[in-house]
Amino acid sequence: MRYVKKFKIFLILLVTGTVFNTFADGIRVDPSSILVDYQKGTINARYDVQLNSTLEQALTRGIPLFFSLNCEIIQSRWYWFDKKLYSSQQERKLTFNPLTRSYRFYVGSVYVTYNTLDEALQAVGQVSSWALGEANLLKKNETYQATLQLKLDVSQLPKPFQIDAIANNDWNLSSSPYQWTLKP
Repeated sequence: MRYVKKFKIFLILLVTGTVFNTFADGIRVDPSSILVDYQKGTINARYDVQLNSTLEQALTRGIPLFFSLNCEIIQSRWYWFDKKLYSSQQERKLTFNPLTRSYRFYVGSVYVTYNTLDEALQAVGQVSSWALGEANLLKKNETYQATLQLKLDVSQLPKPFQIDAIANNDWNLSSSPYQWTLKP
């Protein structure tokens, strides 16, 4: 009987540890940080990015991690299919330099160097003044659906790691698509 109680306690600890472990890494958006400036046509947002041990090991061994930031704006129409007004993708890259023990974060050809992984991951998750097409893209008194998502782009990994990413869930790092309604 004692062993059954101990086994139940062990099972409960194992399940709660697994649940906390699955929420410990990943990408989550902070909904309160999403701001859209309709006159300038820009968006600001903040993601909390946490790497699991496999991705952190790959990064420290010299494998660059590529992230893809996607945004779509769709206008709902009652008389026809929905109209996609805007779709954009921004490439982000995170590398580690073992000689200087520093991390580099790239957006396009511009990069910033960070001393710690936490600082670099904050930069990966920060979206600042990202242009949403033209300034007058959204018309007043219209309703639009917007979607924003940040994910690890495994298609840009070296080929052996792409094959490993298919079979291993540790390489699947993505935020759930965050959707909201825009009414300028």
